[in-house]
Amino acid sequence: MTYFLRNDATASALCHSLFPAGQRLPAADVPALLGKLDQQLQSRRLARRALRAGLWWLEGRHIVSRGRRFHRAGHQARDTFIQQLSDTAISGKLLRLLSLPFKAAYVLDEQVEAATGCRPPVQLPAQIETFRWQQQITRATDCQQDMTLDADVVVIGSGAGGAAAAYELACRGLAVVIVEEGDYYDRRDFNGKLTEVIPKLYRSLGATVALGNAIIPVPVGCNVGGTTTINSGTCMRTPPAILARWRQQGLSDFSDQTMAPYFDNVEAMLKVQQASADAVGPIGDLIDRGAAADGFKQRHRLMRNAEGCDGQGLCQFGCPTDAKQSTNVSYIPRALERGAFLFCGFRAQRLHWQGNRVTGLTASGRNTDGCTVTLTLKASATVVAMGSLFTPLFLRQQGVRNRHLGRHLTLHPAGVVNAVFAGQDLANSRSIPQGFGVADLADQGLMFEGGTVPLAGHSLLNNLYGRDWVHFTEQYPHTAYFGFMVRDSSEGSVHRGPRPGLPLIRYHLNRQDFALFLRGIETLARWYLRAGAEQVLIPGMQGMKRLHNEQELAAFLAGPLKPRDFLITAYHPLGTARLAAKASEGVCDSHHRVFDTPGLYVMDGAAVPTSLGANPQVTIMAMASRAAGLLADSLLASGETP
Repeated sequence: MTYFLRNDATASALCHSLFPAGQRLPAADVPALLGKLDQQLQSRRLARRALRAGLWWLEGRHIVSRGRRFHRAGHQARDTFIQQLSDTAISGKLLRLLSLPFKAAYVLDEQVEAATGCRPPVQLPAQIETFRWQQQITRATDCQQDMTLDADVVVIGSGAGGAAAAYELACRGLAVVIVEEGDYYDRRDFNGKLTEVIPKLYRSLGATVALGNAIIPVPVGCNVGGTTTINSGTCMRTPPAILARWRQQGLSDFSDQTMAPYFDNVEAMLKVQQASADAVGPIGDLIDRGAAADGFKQRHRLMRNAEGCDGQGLCQFGCPTDAKQSTNVSYIPRALERGAFLFCGFRAQRLHWQGNRVTGLTASGRNTDGCTVTLTLKASATVVAMGSLFTPLFLRQQGVRNRHLGRHLTLHPAGVVNAVFAGQDLANSRSIPQGFGVADLADQGLMFEGGTVPLAGHSLLNNLYGRDWVHFTEQYPHTAYFGFMVRDSSEGSVHRGPRPGLPLIRYHLNRQDFALFLRGIETLARWYLRAGAEQVLIPGMQGMKRLHNEQELAAFLAGPLKPRDFLITAYHPLGTARLAAKASEGVCDSHHRVFDTPGLYVMDGAAVPTSLGANPQVTIMAMASRAAGLLADSLLASGETP
C-alpha cells in the first residue's frame, strides 16, 4: 500500500490544527488517522489526486499570504491562517472541501462516537433466515452469459413506485421482471458504518445537488429498495386539498374515495403505525413543549412504517433490524413470492421500439470478471420507475419528446434549526431521526418534522475548525435537531449531467417559498427558546448563526437574507414526468401512460402532478398500485398475455 498522506507533511500539519484535544475528545493520533484515510483512498485514484491538489493549494495559499510553507508555520500561526481562510468566499469553500475527508476520518471512529454519547456499534447477525423468493434474484455479478427473456411487464426500478407496481402486477398473475441498477443488500450489510453503507446505498455517494440561488443536496438511493431504504420512514397520505387540486387540473380520477383503498393497502403492507414515545426520544418532548407555549395545537408523533422499531437512529443508512418496511423487505419479497423476477446490478440501456410502440428493454451489467453481460427483455408493457431525477433523462435519451419532460421539478425544500440544551442528554444516536411533527401550518405549505442527524452529520455539515470544531462535536449529545419542509411553488428542471449517475439539476427558490422558509426558521427558533434552549443555532453554507433570545432572532431575520445564507436540503423530488389531462400539459395521462407512446408507463415520483407538502412515499406507492391495476386490467382484457 502507498501511504501518500501519512508521509505528507502538509496533511500532518493540517490534522494537528484541525483536531486538538477537547474536554472529552482526545487530540488526533495523526499517523493513525492518515493511515486510515490512505486505506480508504487506496482504490480511488481521482479522490487521491483531488486531495493532493488541495494540499498543494493550501501550501501555495500560505506561501502567497505568509511567505512560507504551511507545514513549517507554528501551531498558532496555522490556526489563525485557517480561521482567516474560512471567512472568505472562495477559499472558505475550498478549505471546507479539503478538510472534509480528514474530519470524516476523525469522527467516524468508535472511540470518538463513544466519547460523544453514541450508542455502541450495531450488532449484526452472523446469518439470517433464507427464503425461497430469494432464488428469483439474479445478480449481474453472477452471470456468465447474455440472457433473453419474455415477460408481460418489465419494471425498471425497485423503489416506492416500481416495487408497488411490480407487486400489484404479479398479484394479478402477470409475468413480471424487475430491473434494478443497484445491488441487493440485507440487514447484514446495514452495519451503521457510513464509510461502508453510503457507497452501497446512495447514488454518487449522496452527492446529487440542485444548483440555483442555493446549493441544495438531494440525496437519492441506488439499491434494491431505492430511496425507501434510506428514508426516515415517515408515512403520510396525499392531503385532500392536493387531490382536489389535481381534479381541478382535469385529473378527475383522483378523488378521496377512489384513492382510499389504495392508501389502506399501502399502509397495511408497510405496517404503518404511530412512532412510539421511546423511539422519538427527548426531542419530541422539547418540541411539544415549545410549540405548545407558542400556541400550536396539531402536535403529534408521526406515522411510520417501522413496526417494532428499537430506535437505533440508522433509518437513512439501511435498517439493521428490518423493522422499517422499505420495499426491499416489503413489496419486493411479496412480488417475488408471487412469481416476479428481480435482476439487480443491471442498468437500463435501450428501449425496444416497433413503430411508436415500446416492446421491451435491453439492460447491461458487469460480472465478477469485469465482463459486460446483457439482459434482453421482450414485453407487452414497460414501466419506468427510475425516480424523478432519472426517469426523464432516460425517456429523453430514448427519443421520447414532450416539452414537459424533465421540467416542473418540485423538491420540498427543507430547513433545520438546532439548539443547545446544556447538560441534557438528547439521545440523538439512540432515537429515530424523524418521529415528531407539528401540522398547524401545513395548509399554508409548512410542515414541521424532526430531522435529527447522526454524529457525522452534526460534525461535518459546518465550517468550523480546530478547537471550535472539537467543542461543537462534543456538544452532539446536547444539541437538538428539528426541521421543516416547504410545499414549494418553485419549479426546477433535470438535465443530463457530467456522467450518468450525476444529473444536472436546476432549481431556483422563489420569493414566496423563501418567505415560507424564513417563517419556518423563525417558528422553530422561537419554540426552542420557549422550551429553555441555552442558544439557538441556525446553520448556513458560510457559517453558523448563534442566537440567545427572541430579540436577537428578530434582528437576524430583519437582515438582508438570501437562500444561499442557509443550509437547505431536499429529499422529495417530484413531477418531472407529471400526469395531466392532455399532452400539452404533462407527460402521462391519468393511467400513467406516456402520451403517444403505447406500451410505455411512468410509475414513480416523476408522475406526481404537483408538490404535496407531505412525505411522498405513500402517495407514490398508492398511485403506482392504482396504475398497475389498470395496466393489468388492460393487458388481461386485450389478450396480450399468455
